[in-house]
Amino acid sequence: MKSLKPLLLSLVIIFLVIVVVQNINVFMDEKSLRLNLLVWSGEGQPIPLSVYFLGFLLVGLLISYIHALSERFKTKKTLQNHLETIRKLEEEIKVLKSLPIAEEPTPQKENGSA
Repeated sequence: MKSLKPLLLSLVIIFLVIVVVQNINVFMDEKSLRLNLLVWSGEGQPIPLSVYFLGFLLVGLLISYIHALSERFKTKKTLQNHLETIRKLEEEIKVLKSLPIAEEPTPQKENGSA
């Protein structure tokens, strides 16, 4: 599996490079964003589509990073809670091990002779 992952990543990168090189005219075509609201409308400067693609890719990466960061904090808090529970239970085990063992009388079996 370790050798398969870099191979697949290399194939994906090669495929993306081929797509970009064969469609360079599409990626270099300049478009502008328009925003029409009820009270305001505007239009931005013409920018190549490749810049839009990179921008949206970076925004997506930023959003996923923030989401992963929040999950990491939640996991860290859960881990701390579990470690605290383990510590308390280990202390309880130590206390129970230090208690003297009291022998309980075992009931004698009665002979069946009447």
